[in-house]
Amino acid sequence: MTIESGNPPAGLIERQAELEAALKALIADRPLPLYRMMGYHMGWAETTGEARIATTPARVHGGLALVTSELLGGDYKAAMPHACAVEYLYNHVLIHDDIRDGNSERDGRASVWWSWGPAQAINTGDGMHALARLALFGARNHGVSSDSIAEATRVLDEANLDTCEGQYRDITLQERLDVGVDEYLSMSESQTGALFACAVHLGALASGNATDEVITALDLFGRKLGATIRIADDCDLFWPAGERDETRQGRLVAKKKTLPVTYVIESGTPTERRQIGEIYMNRVIDPTSATALTEVLAAAGALEFSKGTIARLLDEAVSVLESARLPVGAIDGLREVARFLATPGGLASADLAMGESIITEEA
Repeated sequence: MTIESGNPPAGLIERQAELEAALKALIADRPLPLYRMMGYHMGWAETTGEARIATTPARVHGGLALVTSELLGGDYKAAMPHACAVEYLYNHVLIHDDIRDGNSERDGRASVWWSWGPAQAINTGDGMHALARLALFGARNHGVSSDSIAEATRVLDEANLDTCEGQYRDITLQERLDVGVDEYLSMSESQTGALFACAVHLGALASGNATDEVITALDLFGRKLGATIRIADDCDLFWPAGERDETRQGRLVAKKKTLPVTYVIESGTPTERRQIGEIYMNRVIDPTSATALTEVLAAAGALEFSKGTIARLLDEAVSVLESARLPVGAIDGLREVARFLATPGGLASADLAMGESIITEEA
């Protein structure tokens, strides 16, 4: 599959305004300042609690749940609680990521822990996890059965646990220099892919039209999509398509492994492997070391390998959908979304498109 940049697929962003309203509604009547912290993280408020007049990030996980439901013949309104659930779960993970990785910034602003301290940030993230589960109960208003809501809750919790497993593996790889490509991809399918798998799975459940075979295929599709997005993010770390991102730089400073690095560790020349080993033996990777590392990776062909891996994984993801005999329109729609999100800089492009369509007017 050829990877090309471009505008976000309409299906991914056309329901974003309604999704944003539904996400806000879950905390609108909760006056405790805890929810002000949540609103701050979501981009709706300033630290003072005043409404933030700014664009909000694209809600990709929630949008993916909605588009999956529609592609399978469901009503997107019935899928809105599922979309809110996976989006709040994703943001719960982001808050904990920032604490764990020491990220002082998120989306160009101070992160929650940097503004209110780690203890309150942990509390805020845990509260968003609870909101994710509670959001699913809103599906009762659309006639969704208790059994279906229970299954959706199981899917959400399994995804959260899978993400924790992926985080554990990511942390254990941090100080190792014997990490191979397959091990890195397996970790990525868990850490990043679990929530994308959750999004399409919940969308399929909400549609009411998915067989077990289709849901199994969508799970694998989501995992492979997550891995491609992680690799695209790795490429942006070393060869950025836009402005320098402090969150990505935090991952590099902390010596988190990436696909370009694991490729050279596994397949580079002895000299290239020695150079990477010397850089990663430092306590942190400072800007000078980062520049040297990027030069080694470029010379070893790591960017080309990473782009080739993205294309291969996307082909595998679509093949899974085809083998499960999803409707042709659903396959085409999900292929378009996957191709866009897996493009280096794709998530940033989705945020830019959101800036043209949604302006936050109230917290």
